[in-house]
Amino acid sequence: MWAPIGFLVASAIGLATVLIAGRRGSMRRREYPWMLDGVSQLHVMIVGTLAGFAFTGVVLVVTLAHDRPGRAEVSLDTVVVMFLVSYLYWVGSAFLISYLPHAGRTGDLVQRVHFSLSTTIEYRTVFLSWFALLPLLQANELGRLVHVLYFLLPASLLLGSLLVAMTTDGLGLMTIKETYFSAVVGLGLALAYGIAAFAFPEMRSPYSALYLTVAIFCVNGAAFAVAAGTPLVSEYAGVRGFYERHGRRIIIADMQLTMVSLAFLWLAVVGVI
Repeated sequence: MWAPIGFLVASAIGLATVLIAGRRGSMRRREYPWMLDGVSQLHVMIVGTLAGFAFTGVVLVVTLAHDRPGRAEVSLDTVVVMFLVSYLYWVGSAFLISYLPHAGRTGDLVQRVHFSLSTTIEYRTVFLSWFALLPLLQANELGRLVHVLYFLLPASLLLGSLLVAMTTDGLGLMTIKETYFSAVVGLGLALAYGIAAFAFPEMRSPYSALYLTVAIFCVNGAAFAVAAGTPLVSEYAGVRGFYERHGRRIIIADMQLTMVSLAFLWLAVVGVI
């Protein structure tokens, strides 16, 4: 259970750091470069396809476990949980982004927050499902391919961060500089925990990836709940005031949790923690 404890401590430190640093910035209510209604429809189709991929992955793993009982149980358990959580949030994010609130009734800030939270849920879920490939290959003794993923997955994570940074900057919620500052803070905290785990082997566990998958489930759940409340703005003044006052801070916190959770999960699937 050391990994989730380390994740919670790192998240608390990271959130305090980025929120304090974020006080110097401000929301930019400029016109964003997309027609969000049209983009949301495209996202629904994309995540629907990925939900099928995650469900197929669960079926594949269960079939392999049944046909080959000698495979590593811990790795297969981890893969099933990772694919299952991915499937749940692919479906959930499809529903979430399809209910993008109309800016004319809720205000453009609320629409920006909703779209940004939906995007980061998708980003976390993409890499949760992709990181599951490592324990899947390890369970099936395909070690030669594991080393290829050691390069491909972090490179993909970095490239994917460009889209997240571009989205939050285009929506005026965070600058690209703030996004990558958050990434550096999250990576630094994860590496600090990795060094501690290297010095104290008892902090390492074969179940770390599984525990951190549950942590990402909770992070996604919190973001989902906040985003799902945005349509209520048109009916409840108190809800509107909440998003107007805290919208930027919500996005900053969500971004930091994204960076910390994915960095921790990567260290877990490669066996560092």
